[in-house]
Amino acid sequence: EDRRRPSPAKPAAAAEKGEVEVNKAIVVESKARQSTGERTWRAEIQVPKSSAHNYDGKVRTMCIRGPLRTDEDQAHQDAKDLNKVAEEGDVSKVKALARDMLNSKTT
Repeated sequence: EDRRRPSPAKPAAAAEKGEVEVNKAIVVESKARQSTGERTWRAEIQVPKSSAHNYDGKVRTMCIRGPLRTDEDQAHQDAKDLNKVAEEGDVSKVKALARDMLNSKTT
């Protein structure tokens, strides 16, 4: 009897691309809003989790997501902002920006 947990699913963006591009934000379509049925988008960026590598030699990453947006252009602006901060190489600044976006009231 195998008691191990199943592996978590890959993020949608990573599964579509097959490979994840580090420090490059993309815009992905999310589920429609349940209350109104409006389409939504969000920016996602994969950043290095640490200097460690996975068993297969790839850099370990974590996905940082922006807020759901009903305006696709706003999601693309979020992605540009995340890319700009990611260029500095400080993951904590990327996380702080995403947190600020999530706490803002802009849709």
